[in-house]
Amino acid sequence: MAHIGDRLQAFLSGGLSPAEREQADAHLSACAQCREERDLLAAAAALIPPLPPREPRAGFAAMVALNARDRREPFVRWLRWSLGGVLAAGVAAVAAAILIPAAPQLQRSEDVRIAQRLDLFEDLAVVQHREALEDLEIVAVLHTLEARP
Repeated sequence: MAHIGDRLQAFLSGGLSPAEREQADAHLSACAQCREERDLLAAAAALIPPLPPREPRAGFAAMVALNARDRREPFVRWLRWSLGGVLAAGVAAVAAAILIPAAPQLQRSEDVRIAQRLDLFEDLAVVQHREALEDLEIVAVLHTLEARP
């Protein structure tokens, strides 16, 4: 026979039906472990004085029902917060995608213009040096011409 530890509180408080009480009495007469547990529960109940019966205050049942509903729907509340966060992150990402690439594009076009100007400057330096070399060649030829009688 199975132990009746889970029904001992109801047994002591008189919450068992007559048939269940008879089964519990039969089990308690045969099981020392359940008798010991019953005696411990009875001693603990004797130490704690019973509370006087009181009516709950007005609105107590509605407050319990409201709290029970809130505890049943944590997933829905979590889902609302999560979707709100995802929506806010999406809006921020779209705004960033629109605003941020504009600034680097301006910087890049300025860099390209500067590079093109540097290329032109280098080309100008080469052309100027070439002209100077040609001038030197002309001067050298003139010196040779002057040296001839």
